[in-house]
Amino acid sequence: MSNLKGLNDRVELLEELRFYFRHEKELLHGGFMTESDFLKIIEAIIREYAAILLIEK
Repeated sequence: MSNLKGLNDRVELLEELRFYFRHEKELLHGGFMTESDFLKIIEAIIREYAAILLIEK
């Protein structure tokens, strides 16, 4: 059961990353966020993903 939750968490984070990369131009050029904010969000998602991987070891 724990492995399934970890897998689901990873899938959600990857989907979130895909969303941000897919819509990067619209988010930045549309004024929804600054480049700095964008990079902070991407970094936070990657850190969360890495933490999940480390916990599962």
